Amino acid sequence: MILKIKKRKFDFFNSFQLNLKYDSVASTFSFNAYFNPENKDHKDLLHIGHFHPVTVEHNDELLVSGVLLSETFRHSSVKELTSLGGYSLPGVLEDSQIPTSIYPLQSDGLSLREIAQKIIRPFNLEMVIDPVVRKKMNAVYDTSTANELQPIKAYLSELASQKNIILSHTPEGKLLFTQANTKKTPIIDFNIPEGGSIPGTSMSLSFNGQRMHSQITVLKQAGISGGNAGEITVTNPFVPFTFRPKVLVQNSGDDNDTRQAAKNALAKELQNIKLKIPTDRWEVDGKIIKPNNIVSVINPDIFLFKKTNWFIESINFTGNEKRTTAVLNCVLPEVYNGKTPINIFENELS
Repeated sequence: MILKIKKRKFDFFNSFQLNLKYDSVASTFSFNAYFNPENKDHKDLLHIGHFHPVTVEHNDELLVSGVLLSETFRHSSVKELTSLGGYSLPGVLEDSQIPTSIYPLQSDGLSLREIAQKIIRPFNLEMVIDPVVRKKMNAVYDTSTANELQPIKAYLSELASQKNIILSHTPEGKLLFTQANTKKTPIIDFNIPEGGSIPGTSMSLSFNGQRMHSQITVLKQAGISGGNAGEITVTNPFVPFTFRPKVLVQNSGDDNDTRQAAKNALAKELQNIKLKIPTDRWEVDGKIIKPNNIVSVINPDIFLFKKTNWFIESINFTGNEKRTTAVLNCVLPEVYNGKTPINIFENELS
């Protein structure tokens, strides 16, 4: 792993953590490094409060373009390491509200592309629109209003989710509007009964029923142009035997967006079914493993009796002078592809 601060390679670290994320405007990184107060380069590159630009690379491949946010310097009788941390350039949208200089907060007759361009302009961020969502990005909202205390990322995500659009980021640090490709061929097939395990690899499957509901109803308020009020209800196949209703309110968009908002609310709940795969392997076919890929799993020990595809949502890479590891954090593809989910656990005992 190569760390560059202000485009200058920084070789004085001995451990790191890198979290590559798909459904997020930023990936995060942290390094533990040696700081020499007599070294002018160290004092420049690690200067507190300067928010220096940072890149993280692996085998000549750019993984993250971001900013150095935090430094923790330490002193004791034994020389201690300094901790550095930061995130991708669009991460500022998670921590900031819409600046008052571009008020009003209400947008009438604007598209998501126009709203996003207006909001991110003061931050000198660039935006990329995946061709598969270009038409949706140019569709006009009747009206949309942000809360003055709402983080920018939360507001844009709220609008994007109604159209099944994902907010992500590129390795170059640009805000990315995209859609998941869940039809890819799995990069790894884990068929444990047939000896398909990888040395140094384990798995765990978790199901959090407390955050799941049997049905989700989205209520739509009437628009300023006379649009109809209404409601859409979807059912969760993973909660078939108990009544646990949930109600949400849609504040912008049309009737089609209401249906999509309901489907996306269900998709969000499916994130409570998680597969974690810790491994000491970083690469497949010589390329580092990245989010937005598919793995397939058959593993009776974790209640996966039949072959099931899983979407890699994020990956945590860690390393030091002794070892390197990766944790693949996976969810069902239906979290992102908008399709009606099927309960993969029913009839598993037959």
